Amino acid sequence: MEYPTSLNSLLSSTELKFRWVNIGRGIRNITHEQFESFESCQAVYPWPLEYQAQFALIVWNPSQDQQHTIWFFKLPLDEQGLIIPQARDALILELLAMLGITSSKQQNRNESSVYTFEPDDEQKAAIHAKVSKIFAEPPSSWFQPVQDYLSNKNSGIPWSNLGLQGFADVVERISEEKIAATLADAISWIDAPVFEALCRFIQHKKAPAILIPAIAKRIRESLSEPHQDALPASFYDSAIRAFAQADRSDHVTDSIRLVLTSPLGENTTILKSIGLTCWTHLKQKALMKLYLDKLSQVSDGAPLFNQQLSDLMFVPDMRPEVMAQFRNPERSESLGVAIGRLMSGIKR
Repeated sequence: MEYPTSLNSLLSSTELKFRWVNIGRGIRNITHEQFESFESCQAVYPWPLEYQAQFALIVWNPSQDQQHTIWFFKLPLDEQGLIIPQARDALILELLAMLGITSSKQQNRNESSVYTFEPDDEQKAAIHAKVSKIFAEPPSSWFQPVQDYLSNKNSGIPWSNLGLQGFADVVERISEEKIAATLADAISWIDAPVFEALCRFIQHKKAPAILIPAIAKRIRESLSEPHQDALPASFYDSAIRAFAQADRSDHVTDSIRLVLTSPLGENTTILKSIGLTCWTHLKQKALMKLYLDKLSQVSDGAPLFNQQLSDLMFVPDMRPEVMAQFRNPERSESLGVAIGRLMSGIKR
């Protein structure tokens, strides 16, 4: 049997329809052209995470009432962020078995595949919401209670009765003007756990402009006295994540700066989240400088600094932004020390 030379060509040779969706660094659509360039070693993976490409493959047969299957794959990347051809070829063989094109003996080996992974519950909920919308299926039974809660401050619905999938289904429809307006209003009064859940799903979508000032205001008011210590760090971590795919704006920049210059700027979870989800906003030189300063000042933070910098510089177009701060004559003493430790480790 002559095997296909790419995943795209394999799938295109069948009667199946398919879509690629990025998982690492947030759920984002991957066009067939983007994926083809990636797997042919013509382009780096756009959203690498921990030196991997992490993505979902959605396949369906249009002649079978569009019943669909979702697989989650991860592929290692080389030092330039390009696909490793041997890994791609191994995944092609596994996918042939998954599709029933090759023997069940190969399928048995796939059960312990190094190229599949299990996303977390939040990612799975977001993907299932996305897929149901793609196929024009109704949202889950959790959708309406969440919608009712967000639409009426006096609904009387306990937030603890709301389901994760309901938040995912609502946010998946965030481009609808009515839903966006509802969320923008609700953000000012919803309970903190609901705000967190909402923001963690918004990170997987491009937040409409109407939402950004509302989230920024909630952050600003929550950090003001006497409320500063009233909320857990997870509240601000989730809020920052909501800016992941938002357009650059003063609201976003000021919110990230406000969090970094507060005591929360020492929180390792928040520092990781900013690098993981808001790297595009760090292209602003002043914000990048502040972020790197905070990373360098974390107590016993050398491993964190090195890990975050290595991961951030692996993202396309981010290495020059980071290196510009390395060469900045006005960098802080703590950043200079952290850079020295990092470079010393690389040389060894």
